[in-house]
Amino acid sequence: MKILILDGSPAGDTMGARVAETLSALLSAGGHQTEHVLLRESRIAPCNGCFQCWLKTPGMCTIDDDNRGLVAKHIRSDLVIALTPVTFGAFSPELKKFADHLIQTISPFFCRVNGETHHRQRYDRYPGFVSIGWLPGPDETQEGLFRHLFYRNTINFYTEKDACGILYSSMDNEAIKKNLAAILSSAEGGKSASPVTEAPRVEVSPSASGPVRSALLLVGSPRMAKSTSASLGGYLFEKLAEQGVRTETVQIYKTFGNPEKMASLLESVDRSELVVLAFPLYIDSIPAPVLSVLRAIGQHRRWQARSGKFAAVANSGFIESHHNENALASCAVFAKEAGFSWMGSVAIGGGEGLVHGKPFSELGGPAIPYRKNLDLVAQALASGKSVPVEARMQLGKPFTPGWIYRAVGSYGWKKQARRNGVLSQIDARPYAEEV
Repeated sequence: MKILILDGSPAGDTMGARVAETLSALLSAGGHQTEHVLLRESRIAPCNGCFQCWLKTPGMCTIDDDNRGLVAKHIRSDLVIALTPVTFGAFSPELKKFADHLIQTISPFFCRVNGETHHRQRYDRYPGFVSIGWLPGPDETQEGLFRHLFYRNTINFYTEKDACGILYSSMDNEAIKKNLAAILSSAEGGKSASPVTEAPRVEVSPSASGPVRSALLLVGSPRMAKSTSASLGGYLFEKLAEQGVRTETVQIYKTFGNPEKMASLLESVDRSELVVLAFPLYIDSIPAPVLSVLRAIGQHRRWQARSGKFAAVANSGFIESHHNENALASCAVFAKEAGFSWMGSVAIGGGEGLVHGKPFSELGGPAIPYRKNLDLVAQALASGKSVPVEARMQLGKPFTPGWIYRAVGSYGWKKQARRNGVLSQIDARPYAEEV
């Protein structure tokens, strides 16, 4: 069997080294053809959310770095094994940076799978997928989130055989070997027998009394000020400002990889009573640069006298808002680990179709009830209370029936591809065969 190991361990992760060494020995003993890729040493830029891998160079990322070669190896493998420390219940930023580029392996056109919106297959076959994570010790919430993320990944990437396992740093080498062998054996049996179909819920913190005086908006979209995330988060912060809250906005993608700007972001976090993260859903989870910044905030606050509140706003390209639930639960885990009070979240489906890149305050029609409920969210957060349950439920409702969204969306992809002169190549499979 041709097996690709994608190692998402960060520098200095001794558990990652133990897992990789033991796994390689097991696969070698089984006679498999394997390749181990240490992703932190690969040259991979973050996915910039441009959709040009669908609309200008169909099936291939326009960023010419190591992501292209690795995606080719991914598609041509029989089995892909992802290794990662469990990070807020999700992948490490090192692994997620590559995973975000897998959007080029699926079609822009919508379909229904299990009654919900997904993208169509681009390739006739996809590799089997094994996801192996590790934690310092048992953690029911993070383990449930990690397994749920794995389940969502298997839907969107059409795996025919898969398995997920979690190891602990306290395990000795023999226990690691035994558990890895069991995970590999499970993958050989086909689909996971007991998938985790719902994300674990993380309870909000008890409402604190007293108004919030300062708030920081972190925009986690590569489109920055012109993004749906900036539009939604910006409207929420306009309403906070109207209630006397001093507000500040930072674009995460401007700080990523820049030590000086990252230090400034951490200072902004320290002086803000409320931090709100607004971001788009990428491959069922938080975008890699956002995960990286959250990890840095958590490490920074580990040595601080910690206080403050944290909330999140996520939007998905699929019309059903529940696609965001895993990513938002990861935000809640981050909040708890970083010493914030978790104030809850907002999940919006079909964000791009609702916002169209415009300021949210200027939108009419379907956006009106969303604005009313975001007003309620702002009122609650400004007074130190958590996101109201009823407002969250209303914001999670689709603004149009799913079949209309899928039909209009697919028409829109065709229209843009035709304008770019690539409609006849939109289903191209550039990585299908070795050249």
